[in-house]
Amino acid sequence: MDTTEIINNNLKERIAAKHVEVIDESHLHRGHKAAGGGGHYSIVVVSPQFENLNVMERVRLVHKALDQEMTGTPKLIHALQVKTFDTTQWTDKG
Repeated sequence: MDTTEIINNNLKERIAAKHVEVIDESHLHRGHKAAGGGGHYSIVVVSPQFENLNVMERVRLVHKALDQEMTGTPKLIHALQVKTFDTTQWTDKG
């Protein structure tokens, strides 16, 4: 299973994400030695657990769900750009 699949599965399992988009942007950061082997990802996450949470609380939930991938060995994620929507916001966005 590749890292994009791991991100997708973990967010669906751990924060009941209804929709996840994962874009691997690692190729834009080739030669970035500080990455420590982890990739760069941009994600969109839709979860009912985001209801009534501010942006920082939502991002914390995402980071907690992906903690092992961000801090474990091997480190799968070095950088993560996160956009979050609750289910109503996502539906309204159309």
